Amino acid sequence: MGLLDRFLQRVKSDGLPMALHLTVKSLLGINVINLYNAVVFREHKIATSCDISTPLPPSTTLPHPVGIVIGHEVDVGSNVRIQQNVTLGRRTPDPSEGYPTLGDNVSVGAGSVVLGDINLQEGCVVGANSVVLNDVAARVTVVGAPARET
Repeated sequence: MGLLDRFLQRVKSDGLPMALHLTVKSLLGINVINLYNAVVFREHKIATSCDISTPLPPSTTLPHPVGIVIGHEVDVGSNVRIQQNVTLGRRTPDPSEGYPTLGDNVSVGAGSVVLGDINLQEGCVVGANSVVLNDVAARVTVVGAPARET
């Protein structure tokens, strides 16, 4: 069976998007569908266990898009890097509670939680597994639970 026949069989069984993904993955070794789903579709919850409720700028980087939760009113600047298992949202279910704002060039480490109406200013870094409940100044690194400047 030729390559084209196998591709067409895959399209029939799994659908065109999955067939294209598996073809690119097998030929180039690149798993493109997880990141694409995490940024563009709501169906990404099935593939990546992410809940991204706000549009992200095209310059946003999600190196490992698994377990990421971003509330619908979170404001994300350009060139932001968000690692796996990060939560950006409100502190409480109260609808009047605010959401975080991430400035440009912010990096949020794996497993971090950023909650409330706070600002992560330009170029700041949130270390892995940190819990951020207060504003973070520009070009500052914070770590810990609760997060403190290093």
